[in-house]
Amino acid sequence: MARPGARDGTLRLPAERSSFVGRRAELAEVRRLLSAARLGTLVGPGGVGKTRLALRAAADVRRSFPDGVTLADLTPVSDPSSVVERVAAALDVRDVSGSWLPARVAEVVGNRQVLLVLDNCEQVRDAAAVLVDTLLAACPRLSVLATSRVPLDVDGEALLAVPPLPVPPAGGPSGPDDAVQLLVQRAEAAVPGLALTPADAEVLADVCRRLDGLPLAVELAAVRLRTLTPAELAARLDDRFALLARSGTAGAERHRTLRATVQWSADLLAPAERVLWRRASVFAAGFDLAAAEAVCADGVLPAPAVLAALDRLAEASLLVGTRVGDGRRFRMLETVRAYGRELLAGSGEEAALRRRHRDWCAGVVSAAAAEFTGPAQVAALDAVDAVHAEVGEALQWGLGVPGEAEHGLALAADLWLYWAARGHLGEGRRHLAALLAACPRPTSVRARGLLAAGYVELTATDADAAVPLLEQARDLGAVTGPAQVPALATQFLGQAALFRGDLAAADRLLREAAAALASTDPRHEAFCWADVGVTAFLAGDLPAAAAAFERGLALGADPWTRSHALWGLGLVRLAAGAPAEAAGSEHAALQLMREVDDRSGTALCVEALAEVAAAERDWERAARLAGAADGVWRSIPAVLPAPLRGRREECARAAVQALGERRWAALHREGAALSRAAAVALALGDRSPVPAPRTEADPLTPRQREVAELVAQGLTDREIASRLVISPRTAESHVEQILARLGFRSRAEIAAWTAARGSTSQ
Repeated sequence: MARPGARDGTLRLPAERSSFVGRRAELAEVRRLLSAARLGTLVGPGGVGKTRLALRAAADVRRSFPDGVTLADLTPVSDPSSVVERVAAALDVRDVSGSWLPARVAEVVGNRQVLLVLDNCEQVRDAAAVLVDTLLAACPRLSVLATSRVPLDVDGEALLAVPPLPVPPAGGPSGPDDAVQLLVQRAEAAVPGLALTPADAEVLADVCRRLDGLPLAVELAAVRLRTLTPAELAARLDDRFALLARSGTAGAERHRTLRATVQWSADLLAPAERVLWRRASVFAAGFDLAAAEAVCADGVLPAPAVLAALDRLAEASLLVGTRVGDGRRFRMLETVRAYGRELLAGSGEEAALRRRHRDWCAGVVSAAAAEFTGPAQVAALDAVDAVHAEVGEALQWGLGVPGEAEHGLALAADLWLYWAARGHLGEGRRHLAALLAACPRPTSVRARGLLAAGYVELTATDADAAVPLLEQARDLGAVTGPAQVPALATQFLGQAALFRGDLAAADRLLREAAAALASTDPRHEAFCWADVGVTAFLAGDLPAAAAAFERGLALGADPWTRSHALWGLGLVRLAAGAPAEAAGSEHAALQLMREVDDRSGTALCVEALAEVAAAERDWERAARLAGAADGVWRSIPAVLPAPLRGRREECARAAVQALGERRWAALHREGAALSRAAAVALALGDRSPVPAPRTEADPLTPRQREVAELVAQGLTDREIASRLVISPRTAESHVEQILARLGFRSRAEIAAWTAARGSTSQ
């Protein structure tokens, strides 16, 4: 299984975008804290630098955590029930079964030595505390480094109060104090060629003292040296920090100093820039120019003015810009976003902005959903991934506002495949249940919501919960439409019958659905035939199964459908005594399943290839692949469906008899220890037939050639993903497909091959 939190024990932390200044004592204290306690919490006011310190410290101690160091950023999380989903995603645990998600996270982490950085816990402190307490009790080698404005208050928690950066004493020598170093470094970065005189040193020291050494305040002040001298900068602080004389505790002083700095930045902005600031705060995570124009523009802030205002906010360090492919995405620092939301709440336009944000989310999801059963399926799922945090925010808001729930239900229903394919079943179940409860009227939107809820329950292998929802969807959809709702409900009811072992009912319902979908939704008809094939195969009718799988393959336009049809054909060919043909089908299915990121499908293919190896009497390969399949199932976590377990047991018995118990167990352990990517590589391996070249001159697709050229430039999968605006897992999939197609074993071989042929992008 893949190690949680990292591939092969490496870091999954964001790269530093600027130099790290000071904090030597705090870094040493964090290292000491993590050596003495399994939960360390960095506490302090917003803007003091808790996140930056935690990430640097985590990177420094990575060798002490061989199974990975990973970040779960809770900044965009406002719903306490979403905390565990965020942590599960960070630890690479997919929510694909009906059991309790914290238990599945604990099962996957198990006895592995992992460091989880849990960032920005304060707004969901109780939920974070309960989850951390649960995981620490169940996972003896897990450590957690949290950041929060308040302690988590969990037994065994060790606290480190993160202080502001040191500032020079008043009247003393300025010296190389950390706050002044930060101010100067950031100013020099913002103003190339900036020349500071010796007389400026004491003025800058005074600025840092009056900002209490708070890093965010210092960084916001630094960019003002674009247009102000140090003396002018100091003079502008006089009136703004008059509030400090009226503050109470030291903590309140630091908080109000930060507010004063942010307010001061707001006062230096033009009206259009202040409008964009408060409106853009509606985004839970990142956004690009098109999203800002769609959500934030109106008669007050015309669309053509958004770009200039966005540029000014980025210049003022109120937005952090990151290049993604050919575009740029922006995010607000947490404190800046919180202040913007206060402005939005007082502006009288929050409800309108929330609706525009929701409608923008719905547009992105609707466009993606139209391709869920088409050839662009992977790109569609990736597009929803990019706005996942925004969708959660929109759905949560709609539940709390009268008259908005039905719009939210329509949005959640459009996500039917995404909830399942990308491992968000718990989230989908929760949103759909709440929205259906809030929308009792018998409308077409409710029919779609019932259908999506039933499918999600079915994917979670809870047929008992799925069937009533699907029956309601079928009956209501027959009255309200749309026409594909009753047909799809019938298909999913056929799947439920299959899960329950009622093969006759499954066959009848699936064939009925296929006939209906042939005229209303032909793309869905293809998957019906794949399900018919599974039913026939389990009933022992190999000719009928082969015919159904081949029909599904011929009709299927999306990778998900095609992969399952190919997997089924492989089983049929293996049962018919043609292991070489079966291997070809399973290899093709596995490559598609990897592209979609279908983990259960990947495990099924690895299982099938273990059976192929056993049929060919390659017992050592069979043992390793059986272990690799077990590892993939555990990484989900899930188990092989019951109807297929007899085949696995028969394969294992034969291999044990051939190898002996001890050798079988050793090889099985080797396979089980592999990461998911390594398990797939093993399954494809040397025995994998390289697909025929598209042409003799160009064996790769245009996209694969593009990826190969980036590999030759030395880019990692994550950097390739950023350059091409795809997900990291899709980049990984492309690289592995190139290796298989060219018959290579390493990225170096790809680089050499690309260099020898020359670039096609010049």
